[in-house]
Formats: sequence, structure tokens, C-alpha cells
Amino acid sequence: MIDNLLSSWEELTEQQQASLMVYQAIQKSYKGDYWSSKELLLQVQKYKVTDELLISIYQYQTANLIALRQYTEAFDLMAKYLEKISSIHDIETKAGAYVRLSNLALNLDANEELRKYSSQALLFAKGTNAKLYCFSLILSAYADYSEFKYSDAKEGFNQSKNFCDNNELPLFGFVAEKGLAEIAIKTDDFENANRLLNNALAGYKKFSYKTEITSVYALLAKTNFRLSQYSQAEEFANKVMDLSDDPSHIVYKAIAAKVLSQRYFELKQYQLAYDYLESHQYYTNLIHDDTKAKANAYQMAKFKHQEQAREIALLNQERQLVEAQKELDQADRTNDVMIMTMLVGSVIFLSLFLLYSHRQKLRYRKLALTDRLTGVYNRGAGQDFAENEFVQVCMRKAHFSVVVLDLDLFKNINDSFGHATGDWTLKHVVSVIKPLIRDSDILTRMGGEEFALFLPYSCEQTALKIAERCKDAIEAIDTKYSGHLFNITASFGVSSNNREDLSLDPVLKRADIALYASKHSGRNRVTLYTPELELQCKSDETQRSLIFN
Repeated sequence: MIDNLLSSWEELTEQQQASLMVYQAIQKSYKGDYWSSKELLLQVQKYKVTDELLISIYQYQTANLIALRQYTEAFDLMAKYLEKISSIHDIETKAGAYVRLSNLALNLDANEELRKYSSQALLFAKGTNAKLYCFSLILSAYADYSEFKYSDAKEGFNQSKNFCDNNELPLFGFVAEKGLAEIAIKTDDFENANRLLNNALAGYKKFSYKTEITSVYALLAKTNFRLSQYSQAEEFANKVMDLSDDPSHIVYKAIAAKVLSQRYFELKQYQLAYDYLESHQYYTNLIHDDTKAKANAYQMAKFKHQEQAREIALLNQERQLVEAQKELDQADRTNDVMIMTMLVGSVIFLSLFLLYSHRQKLRYRKLALTDRLTGVYNRGAGQDFAENEFVQVCMRKAHFSVVVLDLDLFKNINDSFGHATGDWTLKHVVSVIKPLIRDSDILTRMGGEEFALFLPYSCEQTALKIAERCKDAIEAIDTKYSGHLFNITASFGVSSNNREDLSLDPVLKRADIALYASKHSGRNRVTLYTPELELQCKSDETQRSLIFN
């Protein structure tokens, strides 16, 4: 259809030509040619287009920028997108705009914005447009998934699949099916994950949805390997590894490289296993760099937005001063010029002074609240913030969990390789834990090699899963970049609040008891507090006291 319309280009109106160019750009994006799509959309903006089409252009252009890893430009374009939405009065158009913003937030790992925009999308799309409401349900499910609310996410994906299928929107149904498969993988239900992924793959192939097909190949390689279906796992992994090192393929190639490394290790082909392990490390480092780039761009965008708001406020103040000065001008122009000069000078001086004072205050506040080495909260600040959160959680009768972790045999690292290597270890432990927790969770260095995770609105099962992921991430740290080779492990203690807890102290104490049990049981493990552990702990303390006496 696009080719037919291009052959009749001269017969089209300017608006039709602009719309056709947008469809060409979308087609190129689906094929993975994001650069050409980006250039084409830049040409379309030279046309006089409607606000609705301009909003669509912003959406597709932002998607291209994300795929090309140009995150700063993507956030700037999202800001323009938001400005346009505020001027829209049509509910359906507004719903479509928030759906697109939610999708962009999902791709940028901006979980807070994903939750906010998907809620807005659901609100405006309900009862207006089946396609938009279908996609809103999927995005809302992904918001739950990003917050580790897997049961809620599973319910959301099932609801979206049923709704999309009933409204003859099969492609969205396959997206929901893939979401269910991702939850199944997270919960180790690999049989179900394999079935769901094969269904999604068959559907994506009907639409030639290249990017999603690649992602499903990677996930099928992982699930087939876990199901001991090694030949199928190897086949899917090789399909991914045959792709170019395009930025959009990096995440999937990291998964495929790890599967192939494990596969050749099983076959005792150690050189191949080692080569693919190096490839996995290479792609993992690229993913880590990409995550940092997203985070930096996100922080810069927030800072820029705050600065713009501050500048607007200052401009409003100056405008008010100018208007007041004009009234005084009518009485005495000569004196007014002098007063105006003094006022403007005072405003500038005070503004600069207040800005300097504010920056100094922020700097000293940060130094007072954070641990200098790792950059996380120190014990005093972390416990204060956690205590405040605990009070709010208790008022809502919700869950609050604490995870305490202590690096195993950390003194040996300092003694064997020096304190610089010890510092390197502490900083890298923090760097692998941070991506595994929510923005609302509080990571605190309690002292030495001991840290605490305060998890508001998280039950003990969620806390256990987070602790397990942190344990695995710490154990996987590659220490060769420190200049030495050694193993890093940590022991974990987990506890949650109960009705009798009036402060955070008893929860933290129980987590410490569970940590002691982990250390006592051989280290490098996660232990959930039970009353029996406390009795065991007291028994051990009594025994040590008797021996000492």
C-alpha cells in the first residue's frame, strides 16, 4: 500500500504526504532501521502538520532515539510531548498520548513515570478506544512487573490478553502472552514459560515483528536450557548470536552467549565455553553502561525540568518588579531609574546569594546523610528515613521488611590485598545491589562491611527474592578488575514486621538474628527469621559465655 501511494505522490495533499512519510518511518522502525526512520521523521516536521500528527511524530521519534541509545535527546523530546498533551481536550487523543508516553517510560526503565503515565492512560482510554485500553492494560501490568509485584502483573497480563483477544487485537495478545512468560521465568515455571513463548513467537512471525522475535528467541534459549532441551536451546541462542551488534540486540545477545557458554561447558568443550563466557561479560558490560546512560539522562532531564521551573519563577518575580516600577515611573522618572537599578541589583545579588547558599546546604546535607565511600545512606540517615517510612507503613497496616547483609570473610580481603581492594569490593557490592531494588527502598551502610535494605510495602517473600538476587549478584562480581582474583560472598538475614512492632528496632534485631544464623550455617546464604532461630542464638551465646568464664 505504501509503495502504491508513493507512485501517486504528486496527487497527494501536503497533509497526506506528511502522513505517508510517517508510515514509512514506522515501517523502517519495525524492520530495525532506526536511523533512517529518525531522519525521515525530521523531514516530516518541516511540513505544516496537525497537533495530533505532531504528537505521533514525537512518539515514534522518541522510540527511535531510545533504540539508538540517544537518551538525553529522548527525554528532551518527551518533555515536548508532555507540553503538547496539556493543550489537548479530546479524551481519546489524550489517552493515546499517555499510552505512548507509558511505552517510552517502559523502554527507558523510568519505573516511576511508567506507573504514573499508565494510570493516566487507563483512566482516559477506558470506554473510548479498545486498542488503547488493551495497550494500557499491558503497560499497567508491566508497571507491576517492574515493582516485583508478580501476582498483580500476572493478573494484569491475563486480563489484557483476554480483552485484546476478545476485541480482535491479536498482536497485543501476543505481547501479553510474552509478559506472562517473563513472569513464569522469574518464578522458575519454565514449562509454562516455554509454552507461552512458543505461542508468542508464532504470533510475532505472522506480523514479522523483528525486534520481538529476537527477544523471544533469547528467552526460548534460556527456558529450553533450564528444561534440559539443549539442542533447541543451542539453536535459538545461535539465531540470536548471528545478529549484528546493533544496540537493540545487546540484551538478547548477552542471554544467548550465557546459554551457549553453559551448553559447551556441559559438552566439556571448555575453549568454546570460555569464549562465549567472555562474550556474555562483554555484552553485560555494555548493558551496564547503557543502564548508567539511561539513569544519567533521566537525572539530567529531571534537573533540567527543575531548573526551568526555577527560572520561570524568577522571571515572574522580575516581571512583577518591572510592573511596580512602571507605576513609580509616572511620579518621578529620575528617581525611579535609580530605584530600579538598586532593586534589580539587589534581586540579582540576593538570587546569586540564595543560589550559592542553597547549593552549599545541599552539599553539606549530602555529606551528612551519605557514606563517602559507597554513596549510599549512612547508618544514622538510613535508619531515620526507614523509621519514618515504617510509621507510614504501620498506619496503613502494610508490610515492611528488612534485609541485613554482611560480606563474608571481608577481613581476609583487607589483610591479603590491602584496604584499597577492600574499598573497591564495598563500592562494587553497592553497584550491583542498586539496580535490583526500587527507588523507594532504602540501602544503608550500617558500618564496615555490613549493609541493610529497608523495604517498605514488601512482604517477607518479596524480601527473600530480593535478598537471593542480591546474593547471586554479589557472588557474580568479577574481581579481576581490582587487580586481584578472589571470591566475594555475603550472608543475609531477612525479617518482616508484625502487629506487636512499635518501631523498626525489633524488626532489625530479628534480621540480625537471621544473619547470625546464615553465618553460623556456613555463610553465603539467605535466612528468614523464625522464633526458633532466636532460641538457637540465645543457646549459642550462653554456651560461648560458659566457655569464656
